[in-house]
Amino acid sequence: MLCTLSDVKTILGISQEDTSKDDKLTLLIKGVSAQIENYIGYKLGYGTYTEELHNVNSRQLIQLNHFPLREVSSVTIKDRPIENYKIIPEYARWGRLYKGDGWTGNYYTRGFTRDIVSGEWEIVVSYSAGYYLPGDTNYVEGADDSLPYDIVSACLNQVVLDWKNEAVQGVKSHHEGNISDTFGDSISGGELSLGVKKILSAYCWYGVA
Repeated sequence: MLCTLSDVKTILGISQEDTSKDDKLTLLIKGVSAQIENYIGYKLGYGTYTEELHNVNSRQLIQLNHFPLREVSSVTIKDRPIENYKIIPEYARWGRLYKGDGWTGNYYTRGFTRDIVSGEWEIVVSYSAGYYLPGDTNYVEGADDSLPYDIVSACLNQVVLDWKNEAVQGVKSHHEGNISDTFGDSISGGELSLGVKKILSAYCWYGVA
């Protein structure tokens, strides 16, 4: 989960000793966390991975499937260990691993002109990537390897928004005497609010051309 139950209860003014709403709030946190990851396009939690990749044009950067890239434990090309790679922060942010002389490997061709159609999946990278999440034992607010607080804040804001507006979703306005309430598009069909989307815009993944 991208924020903690304890923080949500604090913002809502619910006593930590009052557990009557914990199950429902936890479901909301999980749902909003999934919405955020779907919106930005990748998983945020820390993990270790081994991936088989390919390259066909000797580019200096190879794209991994999880990020931010934290640490590489091994790289092999056709079972041969490779060590002349480098983790460069601005590329590692989006899971790209640098190799100065380019990522080379075998490839498949087609036709009389032997046009390259794809690389052979023979580059194997074992690495760690992602963030420690609130609630993880290794999470330290503000640390480079921990979930940025603006994402935590976005999750908190959306959970609180969903909780407060649950009973009035879909209601645009309400008038009673001289009192007028309007519930705009803070929540629309369970979507993330515009404010939350603005916070998350810096973390959206648009792929590599």
